[in-house]
Amino acid sequence: MKTAPTQLPVHGSRTITVTAPDCASQWGNDGLDVLSTPAILGHMERLCVDTLAAHLSPGDMTVGTGVQMRHLAPTNLGENVTFRVTTDRLTRNITVSFQVTDANGRLLSDGTHQRAVVDETTFRARLSGAAADRRSTP
Repeated sequence: MKTAPTQLPVHGSRTITVTAPDCASQWGNDGLDVLSTPAILGHMERLCVDTLAAHLSPGDMTVGTGVQMRHLAPTNLGENVTFRVTTDRLTRNITVSFQVTDANGRLLSDGTHQRAVVDETTFRARLSGAAADRRSTP
């Protein structure tokens, strides 16, 4: 983590339009053209990565370690949704609260997401080592 003080809480937000790759039909629910739970998780995680990056030391990155969420209402293809993330602690283990709302402010999803700050070089080396181990296993 950076040693310079950061104004807390840290917030991030992003608005997207629900597109075909975001829909439940991409996850086996044929013909269900609504925002899927996996897409909510993916967009939320990307926002967390982008929001926290400015608060990391050079060479650090964050990785997801857990999530708890509720998916409360459907959102149709073509609708706009806004993702908001907030954390009030910047330590090695970060808990981020998130909310997803539609254009009318209706709550679509909420929850918490845990992220860990890791050294990127060490983490990527571990990935390479694990891949090599899998290739050498009969």
